[in-house]
Amino acid sequence: MPVPFASVCDLLDECYKLHVAKKSNTRTVSKWFDQHRNCINAQNTDLAALLSTLLPEKRSDRVYCIKTPTLEKLIGKALMLGASRLIELGLYKQSGQGVDLADCVERILTVTPNPLYSERDSITVEEIDQVLHGIASRIVWSSPCIRADQGSSTAARGRDGLEDIYRRLSAREAKWFTRLILKEFRPLILDSGLIYRCCDPALPLILKIQDDFATAIKTLQSLKSHSPAENVKHGAPQPLSLCTVKPKLGIKVGRQNWFKGRSIKHCLDMGRGRMSVEEKIDGEYCQFHVRIRDGKLQIQIFSKSGKDSTEDRYKLRG
Repeated sequence: MPVPFASVCDLLDECYKLHVAKKSNTRTVSKWFDQHRNCINAQNTDLAALLSTLLPEKRSDRVYCIKTPTLEKLIGKALMLGASRLIELGLYKQSGQGVDLADCVERILTVTPNPLYSERDSITVEEIDQVLHGIASRIVWSSPCIRADQGSSTAARGRDGLEDIYRRLSAREAKWFTRLILKEFRPLILDSGLIYRCCDPALPLILKIQDDFATAIKTLQSLKSHSPAENVKHGAPQPLSLCTVKPKLGIKVGRQNWFKGRSIKHCLDMGRGRMSVEEKIDGEYCQFHVRIRDGKLQIQIFSKSGKDSTEDRYKLRG
């Protein structure tokens, strides 16, 4: 069941308002998932696409090579903006304006809405995710598993797919779509653990073992299919069934969250209660997956961001 992108924007807008008011968004997020439970639990819903939309920073395997200046030009072309409107679109570059590119797009489309926009033909999360996946599949710095889909029809459209989507969006949707492409919702930060639990109580546990949206969701669905009907109806699979979830070669294992400290004061501000200090050993976090196939040793390396960086570290492999 397709998830309307407008519904996701409802959640993001509300959470942003709560952030400005310095209030928790936990209840709002939980309520949103409760309201859309039938859609989320539908078998034909692409839950990975929804998670990728709400938590774009988690998709380190997707590289779009689209920075703010590039996206500004793409938006101007997609919306066929004149000279004066292009100046409005670039207001974010002026100091003291307090806006980003997404705010400028919203302002322009509020004054002059898209003629192709229709609530009856609203864009879906799945459509957006397919276009973004197609763009990433054509970028050499994306993970190999993403680049494997380079020959798909969606990938062939490339950035033209973004222009088509922009022409179908409302002002508010264009704002959040812009931030989604840039993988930058800040200052709004959604709690990934809360999002996972709201999707399904078992999902956070599975993601600790198989830290890949599509793989974890496939595992979750498999567990549900082998669970008694009454258990599936009332929530997560039974704890015993979760014991069968195993790590998979080629799928990164989840790790704890790390926060970068910029100074001793910043570290103390981030911490709460008793803290410990240890000597820092210089180096880089990597996760190694080793297998022997046809008598040959194969090594796969995941970097700290979670991206498959095997090709980047060919000298390390020898």
